[in-house]
Amino acid sequence: MIDPTPTVTGRPLHDGTFSGRLHKWALSSLVCLHLAACTTAPSVDVPSTKGAISDYPIPTQRKVDAGDTPDTRLDHEAVLWAQKIAAERGWLFALAELEALEEGLISANTERFIRSQLLWLKGDTTAANTQLSEVVVSGKEELDLLLAERQRRAFEAGEAVASAKIALERLQLGYEGDNATTYSAVFDLLSAASEQQIAAELRKTEPNSDWAAWLSLNRAYRKGRDEVMSWRQSHPILPNGLLSLPSGLQTWLESDLPSRVAVLLPLSGRLKDAGEGVLEGITEGLYASYRDSALRPQLITIDTEAAGSGNAAYLAALERGADFVVGPLTKERVTELQSAETLPIPVLALNRGATVDAVATPTVKQLLSLSLAPEDEAIQLASMVWQEGLRKPLVIMPESAWGNRMYGAFSRAWESLGGDVRALTILSDEVTDNETVATSLATLQSESRIKEVEKAFEAPVDAQTRRRTDLDAVILLVPTPQMAREIRPLLRFHYAGKLPVYAPSTIYQPESGIANRDLNGIRFVLTPNAFAADRKDSTQLHALGLDAAAFIDHFYQAEQTRGTLLFGATGDLSADNAGNIRRRLKPAIIARGKARAI
Repeated sequence: MIDPTPTVTGRPLHDGTFSGRLHKWALSSLVCLHLAACTTAPSVDVPSTKGAISDYPIPTQRKVDAGDTPDTRLDHEAVLWAQKIAAERGWLFALAELEALEEGLISANTERFIRSQLLWLKGDTTAANTQLSEVVVSGKEELDLLLAERQRRAFEAGEAVASAKIALERLQLGYEGDNATTYSAVFDLLSAASEQQIAAELRKTEPNSDWAAWLSLNRAYRKGRDEVMSWRQSHPILPNGLLSLPSGLQTWLESDLPSRVAVLLPLSGRLKDAGEGVLEGITEGLYASYRDSALRPQLITIDTEAAGSGNAAYLAALERGADFVVGPLTKERVTELQSAETLPIPVLALNRGATVDAVATPTVKQLLSLSLAPEDEAIQLASMVWQEGLRKPLVIMPESAWGNRMYGAFSRAWESLGGDVRALTILSDEVTDNETVATSLATLQSESRIKEVEKAFEAPVDAQTRRRTDLDAVILLVPTPQMAREIRPLLRFHYAGKLPVYAPSTIYQPESGIANRDLNGIRFVLTPNAFAADRKDSTQLHALGLDAAAFIDHFYQAEQTRGTLLFGATGDLSADNAGNIRRRLKPAIIARGKARAI
């Protein structure tokens, strides 16, 4: 994009007559109109699943009568109507539909609530919260709706402790409708906070209060079973009238530990080194998780390559008396187990099979998949960008299967938050990265327009090439540090150097301080073990083994909660409805070539 009011320098184009001045004025106007076109963002070929206008009938609430209180009525159905439009067509379309409603169809209070939500989706979080603070509610249902909105915003803004506190306030309200919260939700929200945030909240909380009990329970859970048992002894009466511990903690404390754990790994062939790295982590993890040798499970190792298939290795584990299985490691072997009709003993697989998004079945419930899937990082990046109030990202990805997986995960997570990917740039071997980035930022178009004007006037134009202005963040989904180091300077060259950049852990090399300086300022995610003081054995496969050993104890708890189950070496682990264990890594930034935790 270029200056919309350029000046033409060089020799005079016309003489001093009135007709000459008029001609010059007309030509200048044409120049301005031509150059102004560059202020419009280029079209973006991003797949859309938006609905048709006819999919959104106007709310059927009766009109507000004179005897009603239009400033205080809050219509839940109208709120849902606006949410549906915003989710499928975007906040701007939803705003237009709201403003097109017949006057008096919804209350002023309802309109205020909806506008607040649309401002939040737009990214104007300050104005959104100001609007929400002006919403007046009466009755438990309306108050719960307002608190639920505040709870959601606090969580999306990265304030998990505040979100949990609001959830507890909703519980104390006593509302029992369809959208009511639960005590497990309070605990799960606390588990989404950092340990430092929990400790900071505890320091300013009345020690004998119920809120302090919630905080100290969550802190104890992070330290292990013994700490929770100690907490339980010091709190014979649970906070807020709880009858049992939330989020499956009671099941976790009462579940029987396995006595014979079979580990199915490739211990021969081309993946031998990978299998041995995981096995070392599992062995170390079992000794760390079960310090009492009397409780420590016996370890059985089975070579999946020698067995020939995942099912054959699983049968071998059954024949050797195993009551729990860890593995297999490869996607192919895990897929074979997923196709089994029954699994008599539980399986903690170390990869995700082909049915990664399958609906939960009896087999899936007996098989959980712990892996180092990079898609989890893309999902977390979406949350990080949204948390900062940024809503107009440019996504840069390579033309590859890895790139498609990462973009698919990011875009689904982004759309679930209410966002819409503004622009997508695909790097390929057919076009140089410089040309690709220049096209996506519209600097090529801007420069081309300047040259056209200079050619038309046969004189230089006092205008500067500019990038498109409808972007506020860059999501750099690249698989190697080298690719990141190649793209970052191009962003600066094409006037996008001030946009915040977010990337997965693949961009960072721990021992490449000087080379990493090219990536200074990039926000990304790293596994917790990457920040460990002693990192001599902290390879990702070793960390995977450590977490697998620790997760055995939480397997049955996973059926009862979608909250954090384990604060592990590869991330904070939780299970989804399809049996996949999702990782939440630590946010970080590159400063002076080093990773610094945020």
